[in-house]
Amino acid sequence: MVDTVSYKLSEFAYNLKLKDVPEEVVSKAKLCILDTLGIMMATYDLENVKRAVSVVKYLDGPPESTVIGHGLKVAAPNAVLANAAMAHSVDYDDTHLGSIAHQSCVVVPTALAMGEKVDASGKEVLESIIAAYEVTARIGLSAPGLFHARGFHTTSIVGVFGSALIAGKLMNLSIEQLVGALGNAGSMVSGLLQCMIEGSWIKAMHPALAAQSGIIASLLAKEGIQGPYQIFEGKFGMFNAYLKGDKFSLENVTKGLGEIWETLNISIKPYPTCHATHAPINIALEFRKKYNIKLEDIKECIYYLPKNSMNVAVEPYDKKIKPATPYIAKFSIPYAVVVAFKNGWVGSRDFTEETIRDPEILKYTSKIKCVHDKTYDKYIESGSGVMPAKAKIITKEGRIYEEEVINHKGTPNNPLTKDDVITKFINNIRLSKYKNIGNEIINKVFNIERYSIKEIMEMLQ
Repeated sequence: MVDTVSYKLSEFAYNLKLKDVPEEVVSKAKLCILDTLGIMMATYDLENVKRAVSVVKYLDGPPESTVIGHGLKVAAPNAVLANAAMAHSVDYDDTHLGSIAHQSCVVVPTALAMGEKVDASGKEVLESIIAAYEVTARIGLSAPGLFHARGFHTTSIVGVFGSALIAGKLMNLSIEQLVGALGNAGSMVSGLLQCMIEGSWIKAMHPALAAQSGIIASLLAKEGIQGPYQIFEGKFGMFNAYLKGDKFSLENVTKGLGEIWETLNISIKPYPTCHATHAPINIALEFRKKYNIKLEDIKECIYYLPKNSMNVAVEPYDKKIKPATPYIAKFSIPYAVVVAFKNGWVGSRDFTEETIRDPEILKYTSKIKCVHDKTYDKYIESGSGVMPAKAKIITKEGRIYEEEVINHKGTPNNPLTKDDVITKFINNIRLSKYKNIGNEIINKVFNIERYSIKEIMEMLQ
């Protein structure tokens, strides 16, 4: 067992202590926690979230973990089903772009729910979160872009393993029990991306189901139900079953654990859209600022993109230039670019049933053409942590302008600052019932080691 991938990951998670983690990693994890909390605190009353909460009320269970915003406590696996859905509900949550996985929408709700259940300290919860960030990033980095190319949602594929390790670590499972929990989690891997094509909100439930399943996987392991030891590398393990025929690297799953900190490579979003739209948005804003180009000036605008960006945010093109739902609009480069040109910003207000039908937007979306540029595929295949783009504009007067963005805003080499994240948090909650406790939450998150998780969760009823 000790030579398996599962054992090495479990050993790392079991032994991880905050004193061994660089301060910059701890600080980044706290930023991710605050960012995720802000999204959950802003979205608890969305209509689809309330529908998910109705199911959670039906599932019920002992009152051990808080359902944020609903004055409700239920069993931890059920609370996390609601809270993780909130975290991913508007696609504003962070992404580890090297693995193309949203991490915090699974990791943070799981750690909060389980931390509250077992009355963990903030320090213990922070340790479990960092362990899960490191593990889930590496599982995705073993096959950058390949899960998406096959139609699987990497977020839930890798997230279930992170959730299992968080739950197991906070329940003080042994290394051997954690191995069994990962084996159990392997039978719960799921998430299909057809929802992105059709704009179905079920995508927001993928991390929720992964978080819930990971907790269940660890609860089963605690009771003695142990999954297979070779759940990653086995003949019918996760990688061979999901990526048979593709070139993946199992070495990357354990490479650099405790030495190279992938938590630092998590990208916190400046815009509430798919990350594939972010470099195009940056470019549109640069055209607008540098050359004073307006939508009505454009004769033709061509974006050059990696294949992954084409897959998730361009195709099918006819559906992207006239998005049928706000969720499709979030995965549309033509729509996001036009909004950026029109408003000088892209925010939550741009993705409502009303705005996606705005004729002043839709009459320009077909002017935004997108083509695959193979030279950008290397950024995805290498797990570089960016989704770059280049664009060329030809104006009606015949002028030609070109701009390229590799390190788009929010990525490791162009990150949001601490002040940026705080501003985003405050903006997210300013219309919520939590608007008056924002500064207190900020203080508690940045000093989470001093508090119990129950103390923080009591504020989020």
